[in-house]
Amino acid sequence: VSTQSTGRKRCDCWTAECGWCSDEKCRVSHDLTDTSSQGISVTSPIKWVNLNTVFFFDGNGDMIGSFRFNRKGIFLTGCVKCRTPRPLPAGEEGVFYWSVVFEGSELVLYISGEEHWRQELVGECAERYSDIQEFAFGDIGCDGVWYEAEGQMVSGSHFTDNDTCGSECAE
Repeated sequence: VSTQSTGRKRCDCWTAECGWCSDEKCRVSHDLTDTSSQGISVTSPIKWVNLNTVFFFDGNGDMIGSFRFNRKGIFLTGCVKCRTPRPLPAGEEGVFYWSVVFEGSELVLYISGEEHWRQELVGECAERYSDIQEFAFGDIGCDGVWYEAEGQMVSGSHFTDNDTCGSECAE
């Protein structure tokens, strides 16, 4: 985690209160394809069945797709569907620090600071994900924390310490 990042409680956008991710109050503005981007960093459980999900939106606020993964597989809407390439590192009760980063035309998943998966996006897939301007979380779990890169990200108004965006994590 960068020293210029602040740990924030996650806001699950896949709720009625967040309009099933259509409400910008539940999203984070950030140009993920900018070469200076630190990507999206999260600490959360990585389980066998439940998927960690990051939804991507373009400059018009339209959903482009999602990046989803768990211990069994990695999925990028319309582009990638594969088995997780190698076992995850041992983590305390399955909680890991992970990051999703675009490096040029490649999408990279880092887990516990180590590169775990890398996929070059080509053709229609590269075009589809070339203009990510916002992202939102789904299925990160009640204990999930994401790290807001100061000066790069602007979180929606639902990202507060006591707002759960209508999820099951209500205090």
